[in-house]
Amino acid sequence: MSAIEELERVDNTKFDEKAFVDFLESIGGRSGWDEGGRWELIDGIPIDMPPTTLRHGAIARVFERLLASALSQNGLPLDATREVGLSHPNDPMFRPVADVVVFDPQEEISAGGDRFLKSCQLVAEVLSPSTEHIDLLFKRRRYTELPNCLLVMIIEQDRMRVRHWARQKDWAETVYEDPEGVIDLPQFGFSCALRDLYARTDLV
Repeated sequence: MSAIEELERVDNTKFDEKAFVDFLESIGGRSGWDEGGRWELIDGIPIDMPPTTLRHGAIARVFERLLASALSQNGLPLDATREVGLSHPNDPMFRPVADVVVFDPQEEISAGGDRFLKSCQLVAEVLSPSTEHIDLLFKRRRYTELPNCLLVMIIEQDRMRVRHWARQKDWAETVYEDPEGVIDLPQFGFSCALRDLYARTDLV
């Protein structure tokens, strides 16, 4: 039975976390795409996200590595990872998978059997044309509601451009478009030129 057929069989109007996890287990977590797809729960609807481009993956990997290095060098008790599920404390119908997050590794140790992190300090999405409306109009706003989240970032993959929203600035938007401009995130000990995020792409 395909994932779509299983969705039709379950016939839930809206899924919460339990129904979503039950559905994933019933299909063995497989995506309807050949490979590289991933399921996310957005507003109670399971969405089979398409595989990302190579450029998308390169940007996410570079950002994760730069973040992890900065956190370690500054002795912060945090780590960075990619493609991790997040839990919204007040909305069981929102269980996204973020491209890059900063989180407390103690949670990973203590709740290693869970599918979703309950807390994170930074969330970043690499913008894909196929999911742009979800990332910008829905996920970004919901990320600002996460109680410990300090920063939400959107990194474009078709041009060198980054936007971020910081809690300490009442979620006002900051935009970076100059390739030599410095992205400074002092709460994470992080600083790099915009072009550094695209170092492994054809945009440099």
